[in-house]
Amino acid sequence: MLARRIFSLSVGIAAACQPVAVAADEKQRLAYGEHLSRECTTCHRTDGSDSAIPTIIGWSTDEFVVTLKFYKAGERQNPTMISVAQSLDDEQMLALATYFASLKPPPKKKAQP
Repeated sequence: MLARRIFSLSVGIAAACQPVAVAADEKQRLAYGEHLSRECTTCHRTDGSDSAIPTIIGWSTDEFVVTLKFYKAGERQNPTMISVAQSLDDEQMLALATYFASLKPPPKKKAQP
């Protein structure tokens, strides 16, 4: 009887701690992505100031990771992006995707008359 209570209590504690662990992992991934993003933001401006290079802010994490994997495999052509993507592992891609997905896209510029 005591063993069953201890087991039930242990399961309850473990279940209660799960979201905290996930939240901590998410925070770490976000911080790691921000750290890694310095190379990306050399070209992909976070303020949308360079219209010649597409923004990567606000993409879904899936879209971001899939795009990087296409570059890594050479299925999308851009020498700079291929080189960058080939230097990243899956964890780094996910961290970058998480970080850029967390940012708000810059306001769209009004067309000049």
